Amino acid sequence: MNVLHISGSPKGERSDSRKLAARFLERYRVRHPSHDIRHVDVFDGRANPGFGAVHAFHKLAPLFGEPQTAEGKRAWVATERLIGDFDRADKILLSCPMWNYSVPWAMKRYLDNLMQPGRTFGFDAETRQHIGLLRDRPVQLILTRSSTDEDDRTDFQLPYLRHVFEAMGLADIRVLSACATTWRSAEDRQAYIDSFTPQLEHAADAL
Repeated sequence: MNVLHISGSPKGERSDSRKLAARFLERYRVRHPSHDIRHVDVFDGRANPGFGAVHAFHKLAPLFGEPQTAEGKRAWVATERLIGDFDRADKILLSCPMWNYSVPWAMKRYLDNLMQPGRTFGFDAETRQHIGLLRDRPVQLILTRSSTDEDDRTDFQLPYLRHVFEAMGLADIRVLSACATTWRSAEDRQAYIDSFTPQLEHAADAL
């Protein structure tokens, strides 16, 4: 059994989302000491390769009846490696802050690599619906925001992440959101983060 932790903040130990994820994993390791936990930092270019024109032409070539080039095939190796690493996981933990009402650009790039037609999702042309091609498994989202509640119309973080995973076939999505991370003092901020410990422990026990 293995868990893939996808970390979406560049702030390291100062990241609130990473602090919450660390507390979650601390509890999870106690409950499941034999499970393998792997980490992907989406701001690490080695783990999260770029995705540009050559990749776009390569992935769309079969849909347009065009040949795939040798250059495209070489570029696609890194994307396929990322998809394979994700799909090997039995459980997914994604920790991510909100940036400008959505996800950080590096998280978007990771998901742009991951979401590929014919590989992680299909498309029914008659119903115009996406069909998930990956096996379902638990996905725990740990999200932080400064002041945006989950039901706020400006929340483009959680609805986007939920839709992306469901489109690939992962429907067992659990959510923990810290929606008010801005405080006057570091002590108040830390107290707010600490207040999620019971929820994090419960979520870790349930994953």
